[in-house]
Amino acid sequence: MISAVLKVTQLSLEAIHQQLEERNFIAEKVRIVTVEAMDPEALAACTTTENETFYNSYMNVIYCRGDRYVLGYRCNEATIIDQAIIFKDGKYYDPTLQANGEGEFTSYPFAVLAEFKVFDMMTHAKNNKDFPPDVDFLFTRKKHFKNVIR
Repeated sequence: MISAVLKVTQLSLEAIHQQLEERNFIAEKVRIVTVEAMDPEALAACTTTENETFYNSYMNVIYCRGDRYVLGYRCNEATIIDQAIIFKDGKYYDPTLQANGEGEFTSYPFAVLAEFKVFDMMTHAKNNKDFPPDVDFLFTRKKHFKNVIR
């Protein structure tokens, strides 16, 4: 297993909004949620491929370990980082980051751009070779995500 050391930074809401605006998002329409730690049993079932966040999050939803695939930005470092996480049982989780980090996982803010259910992902996957989706995918389908993209 590859270990990563993350320096956790708490960005202010204003700093998050500014960075989202710089990336052509409508910051005031982007929801900020808290990503929490998964329990060890659930985490073990969710992390089969190291450091591949988009792939892991996608597969976790396909195999019903998550209710939704959530695309957005991790807001726990000086610069926001595009990331895919999962939503399950009313909470947001980042199993890849949690499994690959050292020490205890620290909850962090996440800027949600889009959430996909299994049906939505399978429909899009048939028409798109670039799945699982990432932030660039949202820009290629800008008319469908005009609520958050300028």
